[in-house]
Amino acid sequence: MLGCVGISTNGKLNHAGGDIMRKVNVGIASFAHMHAFKYLEVFQELSWVNVTGFCDMLPERRKSVQASHGIPSFASYGDLCHSNDVDIVLITTETIDHLPVALAAFENGKDVIVEKPITTNLEDAKILIKSAEKYDCRVFQCYPCRYHPSVTRVKQLMHEGELGEITGFASTNHGKMPSSSDPATAWFSSKEKAGGGAIMDHTTHVADLIFHFTGWIPRSVFGVARRLFHDDINVDDAGMILVKYNNGVAASIDPSWNRPSSFPIWGDLTLCIYTTRQTVQLDLFNQNLRVYSTHGDESVQYSAYGPDIDRFMLEDYLECFIEGRSPPVTAIDGFNALKVAIKVYESSEKGDIVPWIPSESF
Repeated sequence: MLGCVGISTNGKLNHAGGDIMRKVNVGIASFAHMHAFKYLEVFQELSWVNVTGFCDMLPERRKSVQASHGIPSFASYGDLCHSNDVDIVLITTETIDHLPVALAAFENGKDVIVEKPITTNLEDAKILIKSAEKYDCRVFQCYPCRYHPSVTRVKQLMHEGELGEITGFASTNHGKMPSSSDPATAWFSSKEKAGGGAIMDHTTHVADLIFHFTGWIPRSVFGVARRLFHDDINVDDAGMILVKYNNGVAASIDPSWNRPSSFPIWGDLTLCIYTTRQTVQLDLFNQNLRVYSTHGDESVQYSAYGPDIDRFMLEDYLECFIEGRSPPVTAIDGFNALKVAIKVYESSEKGDIVPWIPSESF
């Protein structure tokens, strides 16, 4: 791993024990998750970051990325992780491949930035966490909503006691379902590759925010996972969740893929926080301009002008990487958010409330 102590005034790494200056070299493991394209955009805007290579196992997507961005391509994830030209690996593969890519990175002494959810199941997440500890590598879990200025402000108000005691949460993370007919995105609705459907895709963002705000430990989870909106998939596209915490407070989450493909924005993330002093309403992606067009299939689109939380997150992660600091959002945070989704599936299958069981956690 890099023996660097910080960023110089020109934005490049300053290695300890010498005057050698160079940039952070990022390798991207797949563009299977669409967030990878936004992350690439952020990296390319940072003068002190190089994207030195990528690997993608879908030939059409690999050719497209090479043609559009001119990034060197590696034949395998193992080759990418082994390369001396890569300092840290961004893992945005299909979720099923998060673990093997992370293991390859750790074995080559490299830290990783991992898209959510951390893995498709808790056992794989435990293996990933223990392997990172074994090789003394860091895992930065992607939860950019923590970096929204509104979230930062609400957490500050909580810390200062301005909100009083929290009495409940009501939240949504609605969205469009990634196309099941497009080979590039069909994996999102594959239980094998994604671990589930909407519950797996969208529960974890809100679950993580509530953990971030409170640090509370759940007591139980009740959930319903159903397929209601799409006939061409065999996973859930709708759900409703109720998490009860040890202090008796409850949180509801609606993570459904209930937005049609023609909807002018991918979806939402809202969180209503009820307290003894006031009610706080967060609507993180509602800063948009309506754009009307006579061209294309979608005559109305929303053009976002809100904060770039992906950039805030990635800049912070890479600065932590450079300075040798612990990740702000860890693999254990990823494990806990994943566990909520896993418990929802367990509850839905049983048709009953299921206990959290702290001994299953870290």
